[in-house]
Amino acid sequence: MKHIGLKITAFIFAIALWLYVMSLNSFQVTVELPVRLVKLPEMLAVASKPPQTLQVKVEGEAFDLMRFRSRLRTGDSSVASIVLDLQNAELGATRKHVTAKNFVAQNYPNIKFVEPDNQLMFIDLELDTRIQRNIPVRSNVTFNTAAGYLLSDEPKLSPEFVTVSGARNALTRMIEIPTDSLDFDTLKTGKKYTIPLNFDLFPAYVTPSDSSISIIVDVQKIATKKFEKIPVQLIGIYEKGSAKLVPDSVDIEITGGERVLDSMTNENVELFIEYNRFAIEDVDSLPPTVKLKLNTNVNREMSIKATQIIPDKVSLVKKVVKPTASSETNKTNEDYGEEEDEEDEE
Repeated sequence: MKHIGLKITAFIFAIALWLYVMSLNSFQVTVELPVRLVKLPEMLAVASKPPQTLQVKVEGEAFDLMRFRSRLRTGDSSVASIVLDLQNAELGATRKHVTAKNFVAQNYPNIKFVEPDNQLMFIDLELDTRIQRNIPVRSNVTFNTAAGYLLSDEPKLSPEFVTVSGARNALTRMIEIPTDSLDFDTLKTGKKYTIPLNFDLFPAYVTPSDSSISIIVDVQKIATKKFEKIPVQLIGIYEKGSAKLVPDSVDIEITGGERVLDSMTNENVELFIEYNRFAIEDVDSLPPTVKLKLNTNVNREMSIKATQIIPDKVSLVKKVVKPTASSETNKTNEDYGEEEDEEDEE
């Protein structure tokens, strides 16, 4: 413990001397750098799947390399990259050699690219004609309403198609673009949702016009409305006046979306029975067929849940048609005429 101050001073000077010596030496390390393609002609697109990163060796002073690698580990892709200039590229297969001129690290001028010994580093590319296509979007989103509510229509996607630009060969194989898989439960009100598109299976270097879409969902509270004295029509081929329905009007209760029912009146409900059904089914009474005349923007299958007719069946009553006196007279005159004709022939 004697001369403790002198020993600490000596230790500090030793570290300083070591750091100074380290700063005078150059070291080499292997790092993974992103690959960037620049100056690609407007009419061309990358059709292959080139490597997104490239493993290269760099050289520099110890402290520069430590800071350099530290930033790379944080995922900062702007630190350095391998840049390939495609300005003079042509249609078809091409091979680009990677040399020191492709290494870009603007904030680290003292770090240099080390070319491999006795070998060449290169990247193979396939270039194709650039085209644009409108690809349909497929929703992977599930919407479930709370108890007592319903979806009154199919969720509406906007836009339904996404414009995609890229290599002809890649785009012709694309059928649809899926959204992310999401679930929304216990919905009580309609809403517009922004849903990201899923590009996990997208070809390389294909550019979509949108990264997300909107989905509009209409949710309505379930309600029941009664429509009274709706006439029931007897349709089909039969002698008019020879049959009638009893009763000729009924009440109907409709269960569905509250806003849809509020917009409906008796004029929107039509009830009818086909005359031949009584004979085909060999019955005296039948439930009427319900036809709802709704606006074209209303989804009948989703917004209407149930209908109940009161009474539930209508009977067919046939009338007995008695011959009139004039018809008997006509028939007698006709018979006489036929007899006179037979005598004349004899």
